[in-house]
Amino acid sequence: MTEVLVDRAPRVRCHECGSAAVFSVCHHCRRPMCEDHTPLVLSQDGVRVRKPSGGAEARAVSREFAGLHLGSSLREAVYHCEEHDHLVRGLRWRIVGAGAAAAVLGFLLLFASASVGLILLLLGILVAGGEIGYHRWEADKHPRPPLPLVPQVNAVDVVERLTGYVRLEKDEYTASVESITGTLKVDMSANDGYTALQAYHRKFKVPPNEPVEFTAGFLLLQGSAGLAFRAGQPQVLAGGAGISLGDGPAYEHDLFPTDPELQHRAHTVTVDYEVQDGRKPSEIPLWIVPSLVPSSDRRAMELDLHWAGLGPEGEQLELAGFDLIELRVPPGWGDVDGARPTGVETGRDGDRRLVRWQHLPTPSTKAGSLSLGLRFERPIREVPPTPGPDGAGPSGDERSRLTLSGTVEATFNGLLSGATGVAVHLPGGGQGVQPQVTTQTKVSVTFDVSIRSLRYQEVRVVPDENRPDDVAYGRNRADEFPGVVPDPRTVAELTNAISADNYYVKSVVEHLPFRDDGRPNVVNRVWDITGRLYSGVFPIDFDINLRGEESGSGGVLTGKTVAQVSVKGAYALGTLVGPDGAGPDGVVMEPDGGGDELLKRIEDTWIGLHDRVGRLLAGRAGRVDGAYAIGAAEDDALMGEVLEPADEPWRERGAPRPVDAVPPRIVDVQPDPTEVADRRRRAAEEAVVMGRISEETYRQIIAGIDAERDARGGPQ
Repeated sequence: MTEVLVDRAPRVRCHECGSAAVFSVCHHCRRPMCEDHTPLVLSQDGVRVRKPSGGAEARAVSREFAGLHLGSSLREAVYHCEEHDHLVRGLRWRIVGAGAAAAVLGFLLLFASASVGLILLLLGILVAGGEIGYHRWEADKHPRPPLPLVPQVNAVDVVERLTGYVRLEKDEYTASVESITGTLKVDMSANDGYTALQAYHRKFKVPPNEPVEFTAGFLLLQGSAGLAFRAGQPQVLAGGAGISLGDGPAYEHDLFPTDPELQHRAHTVTVDYEVQDGRKPSEIPLWIVPSLVPSSDRRAMELDLHWAGLGPEGEQLELAGFDLIELRVPPGWGDVDGARPTGVETGRDGDRRLVRWQHLPTPSTKAGSLSLGLRFERPIREVPPTPGPDGAGPSGDERSRLTLSGTVEATFNGLLSGATGVAVHLPGGGQGVQPQVTTQTKVSVTFDVSIRSLRYQEVRVVPDENRPDDVAYGRNRADEFPGVVPDPRTVAELTNAISADNYYVKSVVEHLPFRDDGRPNVVNRVWDITGRLYSGVFPIDFDINLRGEESGSGGVLTGKTVAQVSVKGAYALGTLVGPDGAGPDGVVMEPDGGGDELLKRIEDTWIGLHDRVGRLLAGRAGRVDGAYAIGAAEDDALMGEVLEPADEPWRERGAPRPVDAVPPRIVDVQPDPTEVADRRRRAAEEAVVMGRISEETYRQIIAGIDAERDARGGPQ
């Protein structure tokens, strides 16, 4: 049997039981402890407790930090593990006072009874002196602790930086991770460093010139932190559970001013770490899809950026925004005549023209997609590869600079290492005030794209009056549905139906209704429903136009609805291989069949959407027309698949479909309501992740699904 060692992300846990709920830290050895294994370090109403409750005052049991002006008993409390458990008592003044009183009384009785007075005098001196001597012996037995200083931790920034490289050349797409590192930065300040140092000197009678060690507390990592601090950093705690916020000689530290007038002092702690191999991504999940815009004289280009998800499965990070997108293009393309989004900056970098966007709007979903558009002064042409920044030439060097190169910098919320935050602990080991913590992953990706990889796109609009197939199939004709009223209920049922089929409805617009002058009981209505369907990452836009009339007399409402469906999508005619030729816009293209599937999908989208609209409206009219009859699905057919009738003579190559031919149909085997609800839920989740619907729309859809489930008494 083969055994494989798998690295697991470590987590800070109690050193006794392994609980991840850390309550305190031993201020000697810095071992973390849960609440159950934390000693009772406070006294409240004569009872020892771990933490105060109610309004009664609590005081620290141990006097180790007493008299150092820390400001509260919680700051004076010291926590010890079982190995380092000890108690520092203060001088018990009641015993000293009782001994002193006995000595004074004995002295007065010497004149009345010498023997009694002498006994009391000696007993009083013995009691008071013994307590003072024991206190000094106990203090000498334990070395004096470091000077405790409680700074204000203002902010903690944990940033991981991922760099990578993406190359698209001749349909070969490579994406590699180059490095990933992390930095933990703590900004803090203190106002009482000088005062605390002077109090320490007085309490422990430290000579003015003797060095004083100090401690400013600890910071422990939270979450499954798959990281390892780099060696040689003195701030790192033993075991790598966290860092010290400050230690060493007080006289050499920023938080201890030598001038008492300069009390406020600031200090920053910075430590570096490496991310565990098991938490490192194997490749950069960034897809770069370039394309030439049709009918643009080869001067316009679109560049789509798609993040496929960064981070382990189930822990993917949320894209916060694009910080920088920088393109380097050949100067022969000329100046930038237009850009989308606007606000673009241009310049020169050696022999390349720079085009730069900074701080683009933040995407609203976890999976970020961004589309860029540029129009240049002159046509877009391929140029030979040039040596990369390292000076190597194109022969045998994959990193030669191609026609289009650049850099993408993005910020993600969260950390690839899995750390979720930090916990601050006081110098005595107790819990401190939690600061504002920022956890981010900065990604910087350089890329090279060959213009040979650019897809030259064409737009397909269905129906198109200039395409014989659309005219022959009757796609340009509107469908009439007598008896169907084009009212909000019809529109709502239609939008719900197509949304359940993964169509993203972007807008529903009702134009202002108007009455027919010759028919006072007739109201004319017009609706436009627009939206989008995604085929992979490629969008297909649709528009459903409903228009018609509703009439009412004698309490009976009737009408007629006319429906017309149109879709539009871009597909690739081929790949650009040369600067001049007889192709569209003078482009030499290499037909590769890559756009045939998408073209068919665009046309199938019209067929499926037209069929769906027709069947729904026909159902509302209380009839089933032959064009919308639904047959049984083949065993190997998929839901939503377009099925053409078999054995039709017009299906020969190049022959258009006759108008009276049997129309295609969409497989529509109705599942049970639970399957429908699950499919709608998955569709909504995918739509919100891909950014096709807003978070608010997603919540409304889920609420509707849950309401339908409750109404039919389905499973929770």
